[in-house]
Amino acid sequence: QLLGNQDHIKVELERLKKAHDEQQQKLEERVLVLGKELQEAKGAIGDSQHRLVEQSAVLLTSQSQLQEVEAENSRLQLRLKELNEEYRSRLAQHIRDVANYMDSKPSSATGRDKGPAGQAAMKHFVDSMLRDIRASYKSREEQLARAARGYKKRMKDLAKKHEKLLIAYGLQREQIRSLGSAAVDCGPAELHFSITEPELLTNSSRELNRLREEKAKLEVQLQELQKGLGLMSGHDPNELFCPRQLDEEGWAQVRKQLREFAHNTQEDLEQERSQLLTRAVVAEEQVSELQEYIDQHLAR
Repeated sequence: QLLGNQDHIKVELERLKKAHDEQQQKLEERVLVLGKELQEAKGAIGDSQHRLVEQSAVLLTSQSQLQEVEAENSRLQLRLKELNEEYRSRLAQHIRDVANYMDSKPSSATGRDKGPAGQAAMKHFVDSMLRDIRASYKSREEQLARAARGYKKRMKDLAKKHEKLLIAYGLQREQIRSLGSAAVDCGPAELHFSITEPELLTNSSRELNRLREEKAKLEVQLQELQKGLGLMSGHDPNELFCPRQLDEEGWAQVRKQLREFAHNTQEDLEQERSQLLTRAVVAEEQVSELQEYIDQHLAR
């Protein structure tokens, strides 16, 4: 029977060999295409890295120029303040000289204006006017200082509310992600909405921004890993990593650990932030006392 079926076996072997050659050719073509795509991706990555290096160099140069301009601006503001003080003192001295000159001139009027009290009238008037000007300047400076402190306080309050909104937004994203639905968009990462102004950033805010940046990088790596495993296995990456298909107890433990870590980290950062706020208030009081001492003693 085997000898009788030898022709059929040869035909079957030829068909299998032909199918194997076709599959081998398809695989080789696929490997060539993937190699070409890999080379293109490497070239694109190289170009991106080159542009990133150029942009980093431009950014460093711009930051250096910005620091120089800020230093020059501070120096010019200080010089302007000194010139204003000098102008005020010289103007007051000129006014006093004019008043003394006017009081020293012999009066052509008759009566009591010829007495010493009448001759010193101009000087008294000028002294009163200068006192009023100093009082108005001091009142205006105190008003501007109060407005600046109120503005800083409002900006700090807004920064606190913004941080709370970011925390709530992050928790909402995690809840949406835990549902495992591919149709729902979780939205951009928290780092996209973080405050970057240096004057509004505290040590706790900088630490939170650093953690958000690391979290965003990990999310990108996780998405790339999901896509890679989905292509390798032929399944949807969202279905492959769906929490409902994994061990519920393991995910619950992971979420519990993440919540505990976030809670402990937030408590530490809040404590450090309260200490820094206390030190900032004390420093502001000391600066106010020093400024008052300078205005009262050194200026005289």
